[in-house]
Amino acid sequence: MRHSAIFAVDSGQASTVSEERHARLVSIFSQNYRFVWRLLRRLGVSANAVEDAAQQVFLVVAERLDDIIPGSERGFLYGTVLRVAWTTRRGGMHEVLSDSFDAHESPAPAPSELADQHRARDVLDRVLARMQTDLRAVFILYEIEGFTTPEIAETIGIPLGTAASRLRRARSLFKRLVARLMAQSREKK
Repeated sequence: MRHSAIFAVDSGQASTVSEERHARLVSIFSQNYRFVWRLLRRLGVSANAVEDAAQQVFLVVAERLDDIIPGSERGFLYGTVLRVAWTTRRGGMHEVLSDSFDAHESPAPAPSELADQHRARDVLDRVLARMQTDLRAVFILYEIEGFTTPEIAETIGIPLGTAASRLRRARSLFKRLVARLMAQSREKK
């Protein structure tokens, strides 16, 4: 990952960037890059476009740094990730999911384990792609990112009851979609 490239500044601009501002930007980046990357992938940004999309998110952060209220950085990142993911997918840069598997050799784990992991990720990506954005977002934040319901409500900017309701609906839909995919898989055999 080439995450440090975003902070390249020419010498003329470097003098105008305050050290405090730069430190805050570096802190936001280092604490949230993996979160942004995972969220972009789970929101349907393809593997070959996710680095560029993550960089776009942090460019927006850099441009709007003074507008971001301290303590609400994740909420700002979340909203930015949603917009960048939508724009990236809309621009035709989405990944076409296929049944082919990665053939990379690795000393660990075993190839059969890698294939199982790939199939599980493929099923997860397919299911998430079929969920409405508002349900998918809550599901990803809770089940994959480990946010609590109050954290989700604060991050997305919705009432706690709405977050809980969306999570219940998302879990129910997730179970139905997985069952449907599994049934389709059995029918093909």
